[in-house]
Amino acid sequence: MNNTVLYQYEISPFCAKVRRVLQLKGLDYEVRNIGALGTQLGEVKRLSPQGKLPVLDIGGERLADSSLIVRELERRFPAVAPLIPDDEQQRAQVHLWEDWADESLYFLEVYLRFAVKENRDYWAGRVCAADPAWFAAIARPIVPATMMKQLKAQGMGRKSLAQVLAELDQHLQMLNALLYERDWLVGGQITLADIAVAVQLQAIAATPQGKQALLAYPDVQSWLARSGENGKA
Repeated sequence: MNNTVLYQYEISPFCAKVRRVLQLKGLDYEVRNIGALGTQLGEVKRLSPQGKLPVLDIGGERLADSSLIVRELERRFPAVAPLIPDDEQQRAQVHLWEDWADESLYFLEVYLRFAVKENRDYWAGRVCAADPAWFAAIARPIVPATMMKQLKAQGMGRKSLAQVLAELDQHLQMLNALLYERDWLVGGQITLADIAVAVQLQAIAATPQGKQALLAYPDVQSWLARSGENGKA
């Protein structure tokens, strides 16, 4: 039995962030997917005081919050695929990129998954993929409304699709310009900055609207193929 276990929501980009770091560091781990039923029954709160996933269990020690998990993995395994630079200025840049990805790009992804009518049924089904069929049938119609409540409280849910796509395009223009003749966002190798942004963009690109938006930005697409989950970095 593996002594490292990742408890996750399968479609969460924050969980994808941790998977990508584990992959780069060559660490073996077991995945346990939590569904809507497990969340409803308090399984996530038993795993983490914050009531959020991912949670990484390493030899019985549980770590919560994707950013904190990555930093702990970096502390424990600094020599293998270092992802947070020693240079102070570069380290600050990595922090800013990760925060931007987690707090800005994430809500674009949630909007495209759950606020766009033609997408919401598919993604509600993905949320319930780990659930027994009887519970999934009950939960699937509820999931989009729950996510929309979160989006409206944050503000993104009060925007039109056209406004959200314009905002996404502005972000992609900026990234494409920064990545012109560059392989990575910070320094000369892949860092947590690349991973944090890439996993959010991969989630966005998994929607038809996000995929279409990325087509205009070849430098972003090339970088995403290197940086994202299962990338070639």
